[in-house]
Formats: sequence, structure tokens, C-alpha cells
Amino acid sequence: MSNQASITNLNIFQNFIFHFLFLFILSTQIVITNYYLNTLYILGLIIFIRADFEYDWKLILIISFYGLYQDALLGFQFGYSSLFFLFFLFLGQISNLVSRIGSYLINIYFFAFGVFLLAVLEGIYLYFVHNIFIDIYKLIINIVFIILLCFFLKKNF
Repeated sequence: MSNQASITNLNIFQNFIFHFLFLFILSTQIVITNYYLNTLYILGLIIFIRADFEYDWKLILIISFYGLYQDALLGFQFGYSSLFFLFFLFLGQISNLVSRIGSYLINIYFFAFGVFLLAVLEGIYLYFVHNIFIDIYKLIINIVFIILLCFFLKKNF
């Protein structure tokens, strides 16, 4: 009985850390900006890693609300961040089903594919709709940094 109580306490602590860290990064985006560090991808990475531990409809609802909060905070179109976050949750669940939580390299490949796919789609959208060119070097540095961060976090945590 004591072992089950300690597992429950660990899950509560993990939930608290996840939501606190997520909301902290989400709220500091308005103050701290960096061209080489896209916080939207970092938040996607946090959700991707979180997909290992829990899958619940309440988590999907909370992530959707976090996305709406970010959209209101940064002035994005409503639903953009929610779809972005839910994409990484879905991608994390798919990678866990494929890898059976045994190999973290397969998870990193899935994450790298997802980040690359979103970056390409975002670049195509900005070019054709708004006629804006994205600096490829900054984008590649950002993608490589996020993938290395994913590699480090998946291996150590």
C-alpha cells in the first residue's frame, strides 16, 4: 500500500513540475525573445516528452487551453498554438507506440521529423500567403538546437 502511495505522490509531483515549467516558459515568452531559440518548439518538446508519462483527455483539454492562452498573450490566431501543442502530443504518442518505450532514438527521429515538417510548412505558408522569406540559417540552428536538447532530455530523463 505504501508503494502505491509513493507512486501517486510522484505522479502528482511530475504533474506539478510539468504544468509549472510549461506555464513559466509560456508566460516569459512575452519578455524574453531570441531569434535562435524558438520557445514554441521548446514547449512542443516538453509536451512530446510528457507524452511518455500520461495520456488523458484532461491533459488534451489543458494543453488546448494553454495554446489559447499563448495565442491571446502573443497575438497569434486562436487555435494556432493549440494545434501545434496537440501535434506534438499526438507525435509523442505515435512514437511511443512504435518504439514501445524501449528505444529513445526512435522517439528522437519522430521528434526531428515533426520539427522539420512544421518548420517547412510554416516557411511555405509565410512565403505564399505573406510573401515573407525565413532566414534558413537561423531556422537550421534552431532545429538542430531543439533536436540536441531532445536527445539530451530523452537520454538523461
